Amino acid sequence: MIAVENISAGYGRRKVLSDMNLLFCEGAMTAVLGPNGSGKTTLVSSISGVLNPLSGQIKVAGKNVRDYRPRELAEIMSVLPQKVEPAFGLTVKSMVMMGRYAHGSGFFGYDAEDENICAEAIQRVGITHLKDRPVSELSGGEFQRVLMARTVSQQSKIMVLDEAASGVDVAGKIELFDMLKTLNKQGATIICVIHDLNLASLYFDRLVFLSEGRAVLDGPPADVITKDNISNVYKTSVSIVEHPELGVPQVLFSPSGDFTL
Repeated sequence: MIAVENISAGYGRRKVLSDMNLLFCEGAMTAVLGPNGSGKTTLVSSISGVLNPLSGQIKVAGKNVRDYRPRELAEIMSVLPQKVEPAFGLTVKSMVMMGRYAHGSGFFGYDAEDENICAEAIQRVGITHLKDRPVSELSGGEFQRVLMARTVSQQSKIMVLDEAASGVDVAGKIELFDMLKTLNKQGATIICVIHDLNLASLYFDRLVFLSEGRAVLDGPPADVITKDNISNVYKTSVSIVEHPELGVPQVLFSPSGDFTL
């Protein structure tokens, strides 16, 4: 469904991604991981059409992403960017309703179906109690949930998420990724930048690790999460253990100094 074809991308003269080729199949749930500055946000910005690659192309459903009209692309792809500033004066419900833009005729074109879809998205993300609050009064984690609800309300077949659970507490992260897994089982194609290796291993079928602008690891958690792989990508000492209930690999990090109690 999404083909990244030999793209190089960056900002001005600074190249961040180099000659990258990736294929994201329909219905897949893929995590994009790697150290800070490895190119994760640049990759998803290119996939979503926000950033124009320096070379190569990205095809979505067989069509160059740059050839879609914004509304047309929004019908098939929802995007949760890494940084969004709370809009002054908007309530939670109003902001979630913005996810219906591609399906209506603008701010005054929403109907009862849009209202119901947004109410369901708000309920699924667990923020019903916040729906009438101004978004400018929310905590960072609460606002992140609002952004997720807006993304869910868009009902796109493809979801591109950059640090979807940033600032959300541990229980909230489990709730959000449970929901994403359910959406994936219902047919959504999900590409998500995530820093938490253990959550990625628990929820995602495929992990793509970036390092210095290149994809260096690509495969299911059991294949790519090894002591040598993770140590090499993150330049730090780790141990790998098996999750006691699910059997998937989990990563334990070790302090670099002597902090033995």
